[in-house]
Amino acid sequence: MEIKIDNRAMLGELFYKASLLKMEHLADALFVASKNGLPLGRVMVMLGMIRHRWLEQALDLQNLVRQNVLAEKLAPQALHICVMGQKSVPEALKELGWEGDPYQNFANLGDLLVEANLLSAKTVEDARGLCKHVGLPLSRVLILQGLLDQKLLEAALSAQSLMRQGRCDKKEALAALSSAAHLLRTATSRTKEPPAPFLRLDELLLLAGLLTDKELKKYEAQQALSGQSLGEFIVESGIFSSSLISAAVRLQAMLAQHQINPAAAARALGLVFSRGLTLNKAINEATRIPDRFDGSLSFYNLLRLSGLVTAFDIKRLGHLPRHIENSDLVEDRLVKMGILSRSAYEATKRCHLLMKEGFISAEQAVIVLHHWSWSGDGLTRVLEKLQWDGGELPTLKAMAFRI
Repeated sequence: MEIKIDNRAMLGELFYKASLLKMEHLADALFVASKNGLPLGRVMVMLGMIRHRWLEQALDLQNLVRQNVLAEKLAPQALHICVMGQKSVPEALKELGWEGDPYQNFANLGDLLVEANLLSAKTVEDARGLCKHVGLPLSRVLILQGLLDQKLLEAALSAQSLMRQGRCDKKEALAALSSAAHLLRTATSRTKEPPAPFLRLDELLLLAGLLTDKELKKYEAQQALSGQSLGEFIVESGIFSSSLISAAVRLQAMLAQHQINPAAAARALGLVFSRGLTLNKAINEATRIPDRFDGSLSFYNLLRLSGLVTAFDIKRLGHLPRHIENSDLVEDRLVKMGILSRSAYEATKRCHLLMKEGFISAEQAVIVLHHWSWSGDGLTRVLEKLQWDGGELPTLKAMAFRI
């Protein structure tokens, strides 16, 4: 089985091409999502860049593109109409003259896993219920609950993509998926691959101001005729020098390793281009003044991410500090106004401390808080149930467990 995930109509790109998000904001959201292992859509909502309704509409459009029933170029136009015209996806598509079923969901991932006998229908249904509560995609919930291996998920996504592209029928996809599952179960060695860049070459060049939107559209049209990816076209066309491309690729790797943030990477690449500096010198100069933004999740971010606090709740607070996510006063005011209970405040604070100490991930923290909110159990008991402690949660050492 060819392990390949469908990259068409990527979520952040949809909002950018719909003129609803600036490249610098998209880069920041991608950085947070990559550093914390979070879905990009949830991060953009958490950071207040988009509304939850817009995210749902973008996901519906993305799904239609990946099923080959909606042209990729129409998705940003439809999303722009949805947001600016306050219309539904079917209304926006109708306005664009598109005829089809906007609710089509061919080759659903959960159904595919059940039909391949990899998971039971009850397991998938329970996971879908959790998805609705915590706002994470089904694939991530299955991984976090230990119900699916990452490599097996990639195989399932590949089978889903092949079916939607018409390159195989369901019977062939299920057989290939079952075969991949068998091979993965019997594999004796796993090689750890380096993290993939979350910022594409063209996006980094745009962020650095070395490409304009107009130029990029021209290159995209030329690239479509060449059959190459946009990055390959930019590299081979000689638009930029080999030394600049080399610097950009190294910066992409540093970004993937979270050794530099997008703004600093863009400044460094600009210095390589404008002053001919070596990359090391450019990075030293670009990072001389530390950026406030490092991609980490604040306590306030976790409250937003877990749904304990909404954008409407924040508006009720009235005048707020400029950098709200870094203000301890905000959380105190949320409790004093009765928007956030004291117990929810304490549970979130503990989860945030566990995240900072590296015991749980941001996604795990969201699921922990969800279980805590409806179960009535204490945080330690919830972690034991989810079996994420590995027997190593430091009850006395971790600040999260000091009463």
